[in-house]
Amino acid sequence: MFGLGLFGGEKPGVTAASPTEAAPTENITPTEAVTLTEAVTPTATAMPTETVTPTPGGKTSTETENPPLETAVYCLNVGEGSSTLFCSGTTAVLIDGGDARTSSYVVGFLKGLGIRRLQLVVATHYDSDHISGLVGAMSAFAVDEVWGPDYEGDTKTYNSFAEMIGKRNIPWTKVKDGQRFASDGCRVTVLASSVPEPLRNGADDGAEDGTPEGNRETGEDTSLALRVTLDNVSILVMGDSGAARERALVKKGAVEQYDIFLVNHHGSRYSNTAELLNAARPRYAVISVGTNDYGHPAKECIDRLVECGAGIFRTDLQGTVTLAVEGSTVRADRAVLTDPYEHPGGDDVQTVEHPADVSYILNGNSMVYHLPTCVNTAGVMRRNWFYFYGTAEEAEELGYRPCGTCIGKH
Repeated sequence: MFGLGLFGGEKPGVTAASPTEAAPTENITPTEAVTLTEAVTPTATAMPTETVTPTPGGKTSTETENPPLETAVYCLNVGEGSSTLFCSGTTAVLIDGGDARTSSYVVGFLKGLGIRRLQLVVATHYDSDHISGLVGAMSAFAVDEVWGPDYEGDTKTYNSFAEMIGKRNIPWTKVKDGQRFASDGCRVTVLASSVPEPLRNGADDGAEDGTPEGNRETGEDTSLALRVTLDNVSILVMGDSGAARERALVKKGAVEQYDIFLVNHHGSRYSNTAELLNAARPRYAVISVGTNDYGHPAKECIDRLVECGAGIFRTDLQGTVTLAVEGSTVRADRAVLTDPYEHPGGDDVQTVEHPADVSYILNGNSMVYHLPTCVNTAGVMRRNWFYFYGTAEEAEELGYRPCGTCIGKH
């Protein structure tokens, strides 16, 4: 886990360090966003006029204030999901939270950095692999504000998400184009927020191929497009956006060159179009992906990333990826992949010293939880293993069962 001290002295340009270990109530209706200043007609290099929305809250308790944080982007290893933490000064912004299986890992990672407060939480859309972990994060930390797209989900996960916001009395904004957050050198701007009318009204009849209602992934139709800036480094975040949303954003003139691109929809072949990548020209591209049946990341996607010259990272191969920022310089804690097409092997093992305060190690494949001292886990971490900082009962509520060797059946 990386915190303070990734930079030491002058580090001009873009560098990459040698690889290190892979870490692995009642519902409420969201409030409408504030009315925005009329946007200017964008060009390929101009951004819309933006209204700054200050973070609410005003809490003064030192128990919920963050210590000084490393200016960095943390692309968390949440398997076939997405969760990204942005830190600058004492500000922490969490965009998406992964699924329920990795929620504890997200919470534990943030606590390991000393975070007590999230000034902004963003759901790019309401699919479970992006918002389940946000429920845990909102339960564990003080949160000033939540952003999300302008529609309502119809799943248990969405209901839990809405209930937690209501329980914690967190302001929840359905954002509009041009809305902006700014704090401690961290800026988040909404580039695109439109949602198709049937989805906004809860009238999704399923896909054209007859997929039943409720089984359809909606991300490519609803995902927010966001520009995040830390110091002088820009990051493009679009959740599970598909080709149509990407092309509309390029046509709108809202895509300038980006330093870091969080690859859309886990590297789907139907996202990450040549039009988007030719406009964005990212220096780094991070694919958040895990074991899946969808063929992610697709060869076609990687081909296009290679063609545009991006250095590629993958969480399934490298674990959590940390990109530290200083001015215009980006320093990665992993080496750029020499073979981004590599298929992850199931027996990859990293020798580690487990954190002293970790309660259990979760095996995301077998759905078994172990003591850190278990003969099966002592001193090693494998892909799809996660640190857990809760109780045995909480692990079992997530669907895990105890290891018969170190814990015994109960």
